[in-house]
Amino acid sequence: MSVVLVEDNVQLRNSITDFLTVEGFDVTTVGSAVELYQMISEKQFSVAVVDINLPYHDGFAITRYLAREQLCAVIITSVRDSIEDRVEGYRSGADIYMVKPVDPLELSAAIERLRKNRRKIESSTKPETQKWLLDADKLCLWAPNNKVVRLSRREALLLGCLLDADGAVVSRQALQTLLEEPDDQQRGRLDTMLSRLRLKVRREAGVEIPIVTLHNVGYSFSPAAH
Repeated sequence: MSVVLVEDNVQLRNSITDFLTVEGFDVTTVGSAVELYQMISEKQFSVAVVDINLPYHDGFAITRYLAREQLCAVIITSVRDSIEDRVEGYRSGADIYMVKPVDPLELSAAIERLRKNRRKIESSTKPETQKWLLDADKLCLWAPNNKVVRLSRREALLLGCLLDADGAVVSRQALQTLLEEPDDQQRGRLDTMLSRLRLKVRREAGVEIPIVTLHNVGYSFSPAAH
């Protein structure tokens, strides 16, 4: 399970990371909102553990963003223990608010609980299908074997465009415009995104996603080609 830890105290960040890694979690660490926003454009996380007192944007702003974009569950950890702060945390979209100092074992248990809750939700909404299905609101892609793949917002946008084309070719320029990357200098970012998406689907669903690349033309979603 992938966890991103947003904490600007290096010593505390390293300590929590070491413990959660031993517990079996895949932990990525960042020290500010700017680093987080860059990281989540490249990688999907299941849970974000967010401090409040951070440079640039505070933890409440980060939580609102993550909740609005439905990117992952959020645990706030903070020394701020007033009822006003706790209420603001939950209203911002936090799933759990924990007051520092946080026992690493309790934090691990909280992350595990969110993981189980997510599995229950995915199981209850899982469609019976032999096709590829995209739920853009929940940021989920179901493979024909009913395995679910969690997506980033940008991945869901890209797949939605390809699926809506119903097998027709979508030009590279159209996808770059959709992803707000119209400059040809950014074409490498689209290729990297597709490569990572193929790898994610292969790893999480055990099948190949049928995105076909047509050199110098564009891309199509063609299950019949696989």
